[in-house]
Amino acid sequence: MKDKILIVGGTGFFGYHLSKYFKKYYDVTSLSKNKPKKKRELSNISYMFGDISKKKTMSKLENKNFKYVINCSGYVNHIDKKSNYNNHFIGCKNLVELFKKKKNIKLFIQVGSSAEYGAHRSPQSEKKPGKPKTTYGISKLRASKY
Repeated sequence: MKDKILIVGGTGFFGYHLSKYFKKYYDVTSLSKNKPKKKRELSNISYMFGDISKKKTMSKLENKNFKYVINCSGYVNHIDKKSNYNNHFIGCKNLVELFKKKKNIKLFIQVGSSAEYGAHRSPQSEKKPGKPKTTYGISKLRASKY
């Protein structure tokens, strides 16, 4: 029996490619706000839909026994600061709070962004302090630090 992996944001670009790769090795569940586009709908993937910034979505995950969680969710709205904050920081916080109670989680990966480093030149180093210049970068940095 394959271990279970949850890919949050699994219908986005990065999540889709992770799901496509990991389905060979794991029982993959994708959690996203939106259904995948037809051309990106994968077979042998369980799809769940919801908003990780909402407690109602967290209740859907309570009885699931995932070994691994990869959070690559993140709708970017450059105008709505609250939406950025909720999608990135509150969503990450909700996931961490839910899964830290579970004893079977082996690994939780929070996918960050180069926007966390602001004007630092590439390649970025996690040893450098984050100096984000956008609401999106600030929210991603807070999630990574959490």
